[in-house]
Amino acid sequence: MEMNRRCGYFSLVILFICMVLIYAGIREIWGDGQKRNKVMPISVAGIALEVELATTPEDQILGLMYRDHLGDNEGMLFIFPTEKELSFWMKDTHIPLSLAFIKEDGRIVQIESMKPYSLDTHVSREKVKYALEMKEGWFTMHKVKEGDRIKVPRITDDKNINVKER
Repeated sequence: MEMNRRCGYFSLVILFICMVLIYAGIREIWGDGQKRNKVMPISVAGIALEVELATTPEDQILGLMYRDHLGDNEGMLFIFPTEKELSFWMKDTHIPLSLAFIKEDGRIVQIESMKPYSLDTHVSREKVKYALEMKEGWFTMHKVKEGDRIKVPRITDDKNINVKER
């Protein structure tokens, strides 16, 4: 009888541990709707930020979709291999965002306001290499305007990420 009780208790402990590990694995695979990418400090017009980097097509497609929160000085910097016309929308994006289109030299050339869940496209007026998404109104609140510059990270490969003064 004592042996059966110990086996039953042991089985419950093992089951609990397995469920915790499965839950952790699911969160790792599908994420929790929050940070998933490499994070890097940058500055915009002298203001320190912490941004996630979207450097792969998969990261760029997902962007800030499904997020419920974005810190005051957090955002996402989209980095493309070359300058090109960029287009963004807000499908499945829960929080309102402001978007800055940025040239390779770090100069902001356009700032857009984007509403949650909108399928409207926000297209850069000229070819750009970077786009920076922040909480809606962040650029206005910090008096950041077109023509201001950011320190843009230079990425030579996925393992070598550096902040380069531009």
